[in-house]
Amino acid sequence: MKKERVLIVGGGAAGLTAGAYCARENKNVLLLEKKDRTGGLLNSFKNNGFTFDTGPRAFVNSGILKPMLKNLDITWEFVQNTISIGIEDQMVRVQSMEDLGEYQRILYSLYPENRDDIKTISEKIAKLSEYTRVLYEFDNPNFGSFKGDIPFIIRKLIPWTFKFLHALYKFNQFSMPMEEYLGSLTDNQPLIDIILQHFFRKTPAYFALGYFHVYMDYFYPKGGTGVLGRLLEEKFIAEGGEIRLNTDIVEVLPSESRVIDAEGSSYPYDNLVWAADLKTLYRRLNPAGLDAETVAGMDSARDRILSSLGAESVFILYTTVNRPPSWFRDRGGEHMFYTPSRLGLGDTNRGELQRLIEAFDQTSRGEIEDWVDRFLRLNTFEVSIPVLRDPALAPEGQTGLMISCLFDYQLTQKVYQAGWYDEFKEIIQNRIIELFSQTIYPGLEEAILHKFSSTPLTINNMTGSSEGAITGWSFESDPPVVNTLKDIPKSVLTAVPGIYQAGQWAYSPAGVPIAMLTGWYAAEEIKKRKKK
Repeated sequence: MKKERVLIVGGGAAGLTAGAYCARENKNVLLLEKKDRTGGLLNSFKNNGFTFDTGPRAFVNSGILKPMLKNLDITWEFVQNTISIGIEDQMVRVQSMEDLGEYQRILYSLYPENRDDIKTISEKIAKLSEYTRVLYEFDNPNFGSFKGDIPFIIRKLIPWTFKFLHALYKFNQFSMPMEEYLGSLTDNQPLIDIILQHFFRKTPAYFALGYFHVYMDYFYPKGGTGVLGRLLEEKFIAEGGEIRLNTDIVEVLPSESRVIDAEGSSYPYDNLVWAADLKTLYRRLNPAGLDAETVAGMDSARDRILSSLGAESVFILYTTVNRPPSWFRDRGGEHMFYTPSRLGLGDTNRGELQRLIEAFDQTSRGEIEDWVDRFLRLNTFEVSIPVLRDPALAPEGQTGLMISCLFDYQLTQKVYQAGWYDEFKEIIQNRIIELFSQTIYPGLEEAILHKFSSTPLTINNMTGSSEGAITGWSFESDPPVVNTLKDIPKSVLTAVPGIYQAGQWAYSPAGVPIAMLTGWYAAEEIKKRKKK
């Protein structure tokens, strides 16, 4: 009997997950990846003996990642990843919800005139973090091993299910943008900024304020975050899947159940999982031969998808430092969100940025550099130090450092088009190093061995992700995809029969666990379709 042919486009976390599960069902699975390697943003790389990560600095389990890997019979080593939050010269390491009290004390010291507001905000953080804890309390039932454990189901799982549904209900009450919600609790804009500016603009309040609990869910795999992509690839191949790299799909013909690559090669399918950039799919879908109803649904989806924007992207400074890891452990540790100034970004990353983009051609280079200087001085940075989790990730006595911040794709693209992109990167690199040398890492600039960086354009070129987005759709307009937890299974469905979508673009908001979960749901839909 001829095996069902499943074609997967995109070799990131979602595509590899969908491929592994489809191959395990004894399907004929071919994965096509446009780049020269799989993994997407899930990659680590070496530079002069130092290991750096290209995508997530660490992983959040979310009750999904670890049980899914176990379900796939994948074993891996990982270590605890403690998050620190630093503002100016004050720091808290988040190891339990009790540390919220220390975070509150820091805010009191920075904004003494807003003690009542801070107390109210801290109470809201505690409440929403408790609802978040409920979501993470048990592993996702799809991957648990308790199906035959009746006492566990009756005594624990069923009561938790009611708490889970209640948490979802409460989250719906806090679905407004975080800026709007905190603005109802305080009129101190710097205070609002300090709490929220390491999140994407207009992130839902339930997500941003409940994230304090998420800090305790982080972990780091031995060898770097790229290990996850490698393990998924190995599993996919072991199950009989096939991978073709450097294969860019330029046309999708659903009426003929085939896709065509840039070289003119044709690939037939019974089912297609598109686990790549969703805008690219809708630009390359050819409606020829489809019935009118399907074409109408496809056109409607295309209009929604192409008119929406990806979330903010990120600028990442990679630097190697001639200082031992212990020096950095005493100054924030392995993974830190650090804000050098209590003043907050204010209008710098909102109105000022938009005006700069709109009037870019009439704006001098000096004015743009001045904006960049203000933006960096007031911003929040994510600092990641791989060697503090795994000593093998840097030469002895030295440290590899990643310092990143959310950054705008449009501005970067305009600078590139204006012809001074490399100088722009150098300016940002030097300013970040200077800033950290003057604050939490005194004397850093004298110990730098080597530095380089990636920008939103780098991410766009590396993964094909529209706008260089690292977590899918922007929150500044309604996401064009499913965005409620209870409807995640529907997120993989498209208007075109036989085509499923998966990955960070299929559901909003989406990190690695959700991307992988959509890959699993796509595989499940294919399995169910076969049974019909």
